[in-house]
Amino acid sequence: MRFSPPLALAAPLLLGLLLSACASTGSTDLARAEADPWEKSNRRVHAFNKGLDRWVMKPVTSGYRAVTPKPVRTAVTNAYGNYGEPANLLNSVLQGKFAQAFRTLDRFLINSTLGIAGVMDVATNLGRPREAEDFGQTLARWGVKSGPYMVLPLFGPSTLRDGIMTPVDFFVDPADFARNAWLHPGWGVRIAVAGGRVINFRNQLIETGADKLLADSLDDYTLAKSAWLQRRRLQLFDGQLPAEEDPFAEPAEEPPAEPPKAEPPKP
Repeated sequence: MRFSPPLALAAPLLLGLLLSACASTGSTDLARAEADPWEKSNRRVHAFNKGLDRWVMKPVTSGYRAVTPKPVRTAVTNAYGNYGEPANLLNSVLQGKFAQAFRTLDRFLINSTLGIAGVMDVATNLGRPREAEDFGQTLARWGVKSGPYMVLPLFGPSTLRDGIMTPVDFFVDPADFARNAWLHPGWGVRIAVAGGRVINFRNQLIETGADKLLADSLDDYTLAKSAWLQRRRLQLFDGQLPAEEDPFAEPAEEPPAEPPKAEPPKP
């Protein structure tokens, strides 16, 4: 659920930008997070989240899947994705990715009109795939380091940098501002929208196979951490890992050595 944010919620973002204004190359290093110095406490939070999921989230999501046909679930996922595009646009601008910002705006307008309020993802078929951005990525762009890996209650895997920005992502949403200003929805509607977003996210874990993968793992904490860090690294590099960061990259071919020059015959 998202509310109109007090200024204090935007303060971490502004402070991070000011402290790192001299950094222009960004921070994509997740070595500190991979070391996982807080593993002991992280595993406790992970166990809490598993219990909450087992007794609350998964049963509710299973009920949603039982009564909702797959085409409708896909339309709901598309609609929530379109609802999040203004936040992607804002973070693209804050990161100085102006070309990406225009692509995101183009995608939002296409799906909001031709896609009927976003229930159909027309833009992807027209060459405008979703380019997700968040405030954690914005701080990384301005040089703020990731800090240790941490597991947040309810929200799951994160880093110290991204965890601090989670309330900002949660509360600072241009789409929410516009909705509240134009429609003035009651708390019941706001809670329903936020709850639907959580159920939709849990449903996506099931549909992508991530749920089963974790269930079959001998150490689901380590698997979840590894998968999240790999995904986060890909996001920080805008989907294009450099060769030294990509374990599947083809090794660079060395140019063939020139044959030795023949020495002139001795007189």
